[in-house]
Parts: sequence; structure tokens; C-alpha cells
Amino acid sequence: MKAVALLVVLCTFCGPAIAQTSECQSITKSSDRLACYDKAAAPAARVKPSAAAPAPAASTGQAGDLLAEEDARLDAKIKNICRGC
Repeated sequence: MKAVALLVVLCTFCGPAIAQTSECQSITKSSDRLACYDKAAAPAARVKPSAAAPAPAASTGQAGDLLAEEDARLDAKIKNICRGC
């Protein structure tokens, strides 16, 4: 039942996308076709960093510690890999 509902939703959103790009496919010159696709796809809004975000200089020591811990865990996993089996 969930698969059928998912298929219906995907087909619903698929139609407008196909209809929107069909006019761009008929353009033969590649630069004009690219410009058509660029117009069709709206640019993503840029998100400005919030003022509440901590400064990178203040958290570099903590980030280094987190990276060291992650490296140690990865090294332990790699040592268990059989080489030459």
C-alpha cells in the first residue's frame, strides 16, 4: 500500500518536470540550451550564517579532539581488515 502511494506521488511530481524541460530539449545550440535550463531551474536561496553560530577559532581545539577520536576509531577498524586472504 505504501509503495503504491509513493508511486502515485512520484508520478504526480514527475509530469510538470518533464513538461518544463521539453522546450529546452529542442534547442540545438548547446549554450542556448544551457541558458534555457538555467532559466527553468530557479536558483537556490543562499542562507546567511546566523550570528549565534560559534566562531571557528573558539572551537578548533574541540574539533581537533573530535577528529583525533574519530581517527583512533577508524584505525582500530582498519587493523581488523584481513590483508592477503
